[in-house]
Amino acid sequence: GRRADRPEPVGTIQATIGADRSWAALAWEVGVEHWGEGIASEAAQAVVYWLHEHGVARMTASIHPDHAASMAVARRIGLSATSALDDSEVVWALDVQ
Repeated sequence: GRRADRPEPVGTIQATIGADRSWAALAWEVGVEHWGEGIASEAAQAVVYWLHEHGVARMTASIHPDHAASMAVARRIGLSATSALDDSEVVWALDVQ
């Protein structure tokens, strides 16, 4: 992602889409100096919207239980923590209809 007032990237977001296109695993990263600016939430919400518009019904993100900033992004975009773990990270999920 880029800020409107800066040409250089400040972060990235990716979605790994399942072969049947019914699910996608999300991941985001924003430089620490830009935390709290809403960049990750805005970018992740745009990706969730795009995925939903293209038929993806389940979005997930694996988040370390100590990473409060990523958990806050997940909450803002509608994901909820599940009881599932992915290599010691909590799987957050959103099912859209």
